[in-house]
Amino acid sequence: MHLFEMHLERAGHSGLFFEHRFRSGTPAILDATNCDNVATCGSVTSLASGEGKRMGIFDSLIVAYLFLGSTGGGALAVLSLLEALNSPRLAARRWLLPAEFFARAWAACAIVLGLSVVCLLADLGRIDRAFFLFTASTPSAIAVGAWSLAVACALSTVFACANMLEMWDLREKLAVPGGVLGVLIGVVVVAYTGILLAGLPSVDAWQTPLIPALFVLSGISCGVALCLGAWAFVECRAPLMGSFIALSRVDSAAVAVEAACLVAYVAWLFASPTTSQAAFALVAGDLRWPFWIGLVVCGLGIPLVLEHLLTFDNGRSQLLWVALFVLIGGVTLRYSIVGISAFDITQTANLADTLALP
Repeated sequence: MHLFEMHLERAGHSGLFFEHRFRSGTPAILDATNCDNVATCGSVTSLASGEGKRMGIFDSLIVAYLFLGSTGGGALAVLSLLEALNSPRLAARRWLLPAEFFARAWAACAIVLGLSVVCLLADLGRIDRAFFLFTASTPSAIAVGAWSLAVACALSTVFACANMLEMWDLREKLAVPGGVLGVLIGVVVVAYTGILLAGLPSVDAWQTPLIPALFVLSGISCGVALCLGAWAFVECRAPLMGSFIALSRVDSAAVAVEAACLVAYVAWLFASPTTSQAAFALVAGDLRWPFWIGLVVCGLGIPLVLEHLLTFDNGRSQLLWVALFVLIGGVTLRYSIVGISAFDITQTANLADTLALP
């Protein structure tokens, strides 16, 4: 399924939806607004036909978009808050950070958000479809996400230019109002990526508020990781290392809560016969290696240990390793969550027929 198709479906443009799907040759996976069981309503998927390897209803471009958008949104929220705290009006000494850090971090944030836009445009296929998201009269989560992503890209670019070009007057004027706006937009971008999946009723395994919660926590954690990675390349780290040790503690708290939400989500999957197949695929089936190695070990376990052991003497390499493992966890979380859609009852005709029998 392409995001453009989903938007057309929710906007009520069913004719355009079918025309686009026919011309593009994409898998005909219907949203549950028209069909409760995709596989049994005549839709064609690699899973229902039994051809090829099991795949989710989204391709790798959407996984990349969900990860990059969430990471960029998290970084925008974190950096905007730090900008406000570093403004002369507030001057929070505990969070006092050098301009070199902001120049590097804002550049990384703008690049990540820009790459998420590239992935979105690549999935849409044509540039005119992007304009449809902004001009559609019917509101949808995808349209809200597109608008918030556009504002996030613009705001991060302005902050990046103000810091890299040493436009100190502009930066000082933008610090508080731009920081407040950046926090709000960043949270919207991060939350939207989870709401996008939770709002798709054709996949039972996504019908829980734990999905947005996981994506928000992971997005904030990945945003902090991006900041930690940028901080590792700042020359004057030692005098202000305490600020980033404090920031790493915030990330540790987010990772710990994310781990608790993940446990609750897996337990929720196992609790229902309609989602137990997806749960088994996640913990012991086709998705077990990315789940256990990529997400649980690399994305949750190792960062918690490394952040607890951060020192002033070897902070640079430690921060880089923390950032790397957190970002690996962010990718594998979205890969795993999207991947379990292939094992959902709504996408598996044989399983649906079996559970429907008296």
